[in-house]
Amino acid sequence: MIETHSKEELLGRIGALLEQDSCDLHTGELHSLIRDVLDNQATYLRAAEKFGTPQYLFDEARLFQQISRFQKAFNNSEYPVHTHYAFKANPSLCVVRAVHKAGINADVSSGLELDLALRCGFNRIVFSGPAKTDVELRLALQHSDRVTVHLDSFRELDRLEILAAEMDRTIDVGIRLNTKGHGLWTKFGIPLDTLPDLVQRARTASHLMLRGIQFHLSWNRNSEGYVRTLCDLGKVLRTVAPPNGWRFIDVGGGYYPEDDEAAYPWLTGRGLLLSQAGVTSAGSPPEDWDLRYLLHAVQPIETMAQDIFDAFDKHIRSWCDAELWLEPGRYLVNPAVHLLLGVVDVKHSEIAITDGGTNLLGWERLEAEHCPLINLSRPAETQRRTSVYGSLCTPHDLWGYTCYASDIREGDVLVVPAQGAYVQTLAQRFIKPICQTIGLNSQGDLRRINEEESVDDRYPELGRTSAPGTL
Repeated sequence: MIETHSKEELLGRIGALLEQDSCDLHTGELHSLIRDVLDNQATYLRAAEKFGTPQYLFDEARLFQQISRFQKAFNNSEYPVHTHYAFKANPSLCVVRAVHKAGINADVSSGLELDLALRCGFNRIVFSGPAKTDVELRLALQHSDRVTVHLDSFRELDRLEILAAEMDRTIDVGIRLNTKGHGLWTKFGIPLDTLPDLVQRARTASHLMLRGIQFHLSWNRNSEGYVRTLCDLGKVLRTVAPPNGWRFIDVGGGYYPEDDEAAYPWLTGRGLLLSQAGVTSAGSPPEDWDLRYLLHAVQPIETMAQDIFDAFDKHIRSWCDAELWLEPGRYLVNPAVHLLLGVVDVKHSEIAITDGGTNLLGWERLEAEHCPLINLSRPAETQRRTSVYGSLCTPHDLWGYTCYASDIREGDVLVVPAQGAYVQTLAQRFIKPICQTIGLNSQGDLRRINEEESVDDRYPELGRTSAPGTL
């Protein structure tokens, strides 16, 4: 007898398989992130009262705590491990200065970021990224005692050698690699099977000192990609090396913060299938949604570090005396910046409007991802169904469908926590201006930060348009 199922049952089964195959999700809430916010409720309200909203609130102590945890996880007494902060995650002057104060090195992807790292006093800088201009490469060569350039292509090697010869400078370089498992990241670097040819060409470049290899994977919620790539590298690097051997392997960044964000259930594979079948509304919460979210399973950084060490020891250090280099960005800075918003209008119990728009995020991210929104003025440990919007003249200006609140009224202060990575970097002057940044130091003091002091006009070719300033 053939078993029959309804259309909804079949789609549900297919969706469940899609979810199981695509990612590790489980129903829950971001309790530790919410508790952390509520533990600092008085401080955040003080910042809002003193400086107004909207504001980016940079918590220096929180950044130091995250850096300390990362450094402790990757502490190794057997060989050197060097951490480089990825400026692209957040190049705000207050963040960069704090990173330097914490003793972290720099990872930059443009001449602007390189200039900032140099002027902030970083002595170890890796310069990566595609399509580096001659102006940017010359700037690196001027500071070759502090900069290692990760070559992105055969052509970039040739161009850098010509410029170095013209300037009579030598500089350390690495080679950026990609493998079949890199997905979109195959835009960067060279395929692993072309490495022998590039190493051979580097031997003829008398001004370039080839020292190591770099690869980068992003959005890593576990160590699988790092382990797989180190295994692939080990097989090839054994057979080809520069004259002085491989001195470093840079495994890049992409380490994902734990307890950071959740998925909307109706935007998962199963949810999208149900909406396409007409069972639920497309792209919006179904009527019977129970306010729970699907959390990503993220491997703790300590476990991830041990897996990387084990793979590095097995596939690299077993035959090669190389250092391990790291390039975290998101993991370090994301917990350290929060967005404070003021409630300007409450249309009714299920719609509230704030004074800050999602131009402060850079794009309409929270239509696709859930981050807890917490009412600092009237907090609660459970969510209420209230769609909270920003002040932009667009319907996509959404902060979330729920809020941790006992009630929401005009004048309340809300917080969108853990927005330190790729938020201030991507923020745009769309309809409304970008808001102020307020700094909270380790002693609990608050101050308004003037970011304009971070720029000058010494290198107009790099594209800077702001007025001169000094550090």
